[in-house]
Amino acid sequence: MSGINGKRGVLARAFDILGCFTGGEPERSVADICAVTNLPPATVHRMLATLSEHGAIERTGRGRYRLGPRLWRLGHGVPDIRLLRDCARPALVDLHASTRLPVALVTRDGDRLHIIDKIAGRSTVRVWEQFGLPTLDEHPAGLVLLAWGRDPDHRPTSRPLRSEEQFAWRQTLAQVRQNGFAYSPTGTQHTSPLVWAAAPVFAEDQTVGTCVMIGGRRGQHPPVSLGRQARMTAREISAGLRGRDEDTTPGRTHA
Repeated sequence: MSGINGKRGVLARAFDILGCFTGGEPERSVADICAVTNLPPATVHRMLATLSEHGAIERTGRGRYRLGPRLWRLGHGVPDIRLLRDCARPALVDLHASTRLPVALVTRDGDRLHIIDKIAGRSTVRVWEQFGLPTLDEHPAGLVLLAWGRDPDHRPTSRPLRSEEQFAWRQTLAQVRQNGFAYSPTGTQHTSPLVWAAAPVFAEDQTVGTCVMIGGRRGQHPPVSLGRQARMTAREISAGLRGRDEDTTPGRTHA
């Protein structure tokens, strides 16, 4: 039994280390990884050596580490992810080409947003560098994922919500579902120069695990208009997913 528990412990530590690279920092030093995982340096060095040997991690020339190409190949081979990216990428490219704005396909990682795919033109690279890892309830994309999630009444927060806050939260998500998209609040009290909008992508079973997100400059790009554009693109991707599912059904014949 101790051997099994030991193996589980090793796997857990390996995933803790790999998880350090999924945020806005594509490269990490040993000190960074120790700080994030609370693992001792000797353990981190040993795990990094093993992960590097198997191509999951690679070392850069500056004594830092990043995810290796083998992980990319494995992840790209997951059927659902491959299908989603194949359907979404052309639609995202079209949206970026018509607007010249940053666009992305987004999902959730716990209570935070995670970008699956993004279109970064020369003028939008810095936008993604500054995006970070916002929590679901502080970004339109997160509101979309929560509004169509399994427990839409639950708001990720470190404290219990008062009754009036819970009511306002339900009203917010109800409005998102009614509009078919969420967008950044307007008004002079908001100091961020960017506004965002997002709309849900529906899988074949009508669940929502991803959304289309588009960003613009406050005062120049009305967020409601961005929301409508995101909704149109999300519907195109949803239709593509349904069409691909039908095309790959066993025994289906084509005219």
